[in-house]
Amino acid sequence: MEYNAAIEILEFLEKYSEHFNELRAFIGEKQEKVAGDDIVWLLDSLNKEQTFVMRGNSLEAKRKLIFEEHGIDGFNTKRLIEECPEEVKGRMKIAADSISEAVNYIKETNQEVLELARRKLEAQADILKDSLIAGSDTYTNTGSKIKKMSSDDGNIIGSV
Repeated sequence: MEYNAAIEILEFLEKYSEHFNELRAFIGEKQEKVAGDDIVWLLDSLNKEQTFVMRGNSLEAKRKLIFEEHGIDGFNTKRLIEECPEEVKGRMKIAADSISEAVNYIKETNQEVLELARRKLEAQADILKDSLIAGSDTYTNTGSKIKKMSSDDGNIIGSV
């Protein structure tokens, strides 16, 4: 690989690495907010997360184009570094390692966040189920108590 091509690829990978490190910080914060039940933050963060996804898709499309232009579209990280001029190898390895570490963290943390959210939702469903079974009272908007009916009598909704 010629020096100028390696520099163009390196500069792109460094920019790509910045994106993944920003996303990594966001995912870490998201994990904290899910653990702390900060629903307001989570709802407010949806646009920011969508921006990360769109920027990531755009950068990945650009990466593919740059790699194709330089004839390295089938290269893995190891081969990319091997093919670089000696003067660029160190920086190329740092950028590639940074991307790899960030992507691994993001994948693992996202799985943990999803699992935590699933467990919290199951716990809430259990609490709601127990509350309904215990016979908590339900009222209409005028304050009339709704009489609960069992499914045995054919009325599963209840009557006022």
